[in-house]
Amino acid sequence: MTSSAAPARPQGGENPHLAAGAECWGEEDAPVAVLAVHGRTQSPADMRALAERLDVEGLRWLAPAAAGQSWYPYGFMEERPDDDPWLAWSLDAVDEHVGRLAEAGWPPERVVLLGFSQGACLLAHWALLHPRRYAGLVVLTGGYVGTEREEVSFAGDFNGTPALLAGCEADPWVPRNRMAQTEDRLRGMGAHLTSLVEPGTEHEVSATASELTARLLRHTVSATGRG
Repeated sequence: MTSSAAPARPQGGENPHLAAGAECWGEEDAPVAVLAVHGRTQSPADMRALAERLDVEGLRWLAPAAAGQSWYPYGFMEERPDDDPWLAWSLDAVDEHVGRLAEAGWPPERVVLLGFSQGACLLAHWALLHPRRYAGLVVLTGGYVGTEREEVSFAGDFNGTPALLAGCEADPWVPRNRMAQTEDRLRGMGAHLTSLVEPGTEHEVSATASELTARLLRHTVSATGRG
């Protein structure tokens, strides 16, 4: 079954994810901004904790909150109802926050998209729908959204965007085959991808994934004007 990767937009009503707000921290004149998207049952506080763990200077962080601590109420590879609004709302929220960063002085080429778990799935899918040069893309235990039967269509060019996709070989929530499919899409669309697949079942940001993420962030800060 072939499907459009972009879901139909819900008609009317307020986007609950935009009403949930967002948290900002870091340097107001930083050369690079990070859009940090949390996982299911998490909040912006979890992304702030990750930022503190990474300890990279020269960044402005924006962490949106999901309504009810979940971007959508199903697994990222499960069937979705035809009239489901949640994925569309989630993608629209990313659109809005990327736009707000641009208005504040951080166009996409100075923005790193970074997500964990459900947030990583959301950002991977959004980025594949909106390929262009970004400062970076970090997918921590995630992959694009869609069932195994769907032949999801993406097209475009990331123009060498530095990217990291990291996870575990036997993660119970993110199958290895979907990680591999996401890797193939990113590389095929011109991302400069580093892939980290570690043994085990842990659904977390490992020490090695943290190190590689921090390295990517430091590189983007240096390449964008500081360092």
